[in-house]
Amino acid sequence: MRRPYRVLARVMALGMLAGAAGCFVDDPGHPRGFPEAASVEETTVSASPTAPTAPALTDARARSALLRQDDLGDAWSGTQGAATWRDGLLKGRTDRPECQALLDGVYAEDVLGEPKGGTAVTGFDDYEYGAQLRYQVGAYDKADVDARLRRLGQLVGTCEEFTITGVQGREYGAEVTPVELPRDLGDARQGLRLIVSGDLEGEDTALTLDLATVRVGDTAALLTHGGLYGIDDTATTEAAQAGIKRLQTLLKEQAAKKEKKEKEKEKKGKKEPKPKPKKDTKQQQKKEKKDTEAPSPSDEQSTDSDEQGSSDEARGRPTTRTGTLAAPAPPTSPPASA
Repeated sequence: MRRPYRVLARVMALGMLAGAAGCFVDDPGHPRGFPEAASVEETTVSASPTAPTAPALTDARARSALLRQDDLGDAWSGTQGAATWRDGLLKGRTDRPECQALLDGVYAEDVLGEPKGGTAVTGFDDYEYGAQLRYQVGAYDKADVDARLRRLGQLVGTCEEFTITGVQGREYGAEVTPVELPRDLGDARQGLRLIVSGDLEGEDTALTLDLATVRVGDTAALLTHGGLYGIDDTATTEAAQAGIKRLQTLLKEQAAKKEKKEKEKEKKGKKEPKPKPKKDTKQQQKKEKKDTEAPSPSDEQSTDSDEQGSSDEARGRPTTRTGTLAAPAPPTSPPASA
């Protein structure tokens, strides 16, 4: 159940959000992270120059995977700018060197490292709590993200308490506790809660900031949800679940399209059997007729024999052949004596 807070707190939160743009634009030393612009609604972060030719997400696809206001509820609306408590409470030096990387990563929202493809970011303001939620999604190196998540988990266990010295020399106490995210949320995940307490603009206050990182394949999402007067404990998890659901749906659609394209390409690549050349029927018939009319050598020999026999008969010659096959002649009688 949401708890009300003082009217003064609400006025301060509105003032901080409205004046955020000018504060950050004039700060050239702002660490690398999300762009601190007057409005970060669907702002696109340029991809790494070493991005692969076919990243898991392009800028356009990353934007389509961003959270929407409908995912969060009626209390949320598009952000009017980054809250000034980021500079007031998160920018500074830690008394423990090992915790400096944690503070810098949270402040600049640079936990996932260099993108390897398209990246987009959006933000929302909760005027009931005076809180702000920011969400980034993009393509990253899977092994690098996993290593960073492990490192983040180690820092959560190491930096349970430390002191921050702000840009104006004020000191703030910091406490870090782990935030349990659902085990079925993405392929890898890590969450934490950072509470920074101290004097901000003459009033004792405490910033509560949740950070959730989730990897899905070669993509990852980063969500921060913070406010000076408490935050809705369930909003962080619900927003992370809604964002990852959008991302997973997009990746499934991309995979289905790619598979369909590959099948069509494979189908076109298969060579069809070449048809046998058709024989010239007329030429074949002429050849068969010619072969039929031409006499064979045996037929020619028989014809010659027949012709020779006919000629012998006509001349009164015996038709019997001489040689070994001829019959012997009868003996001739001697002449009678006188």
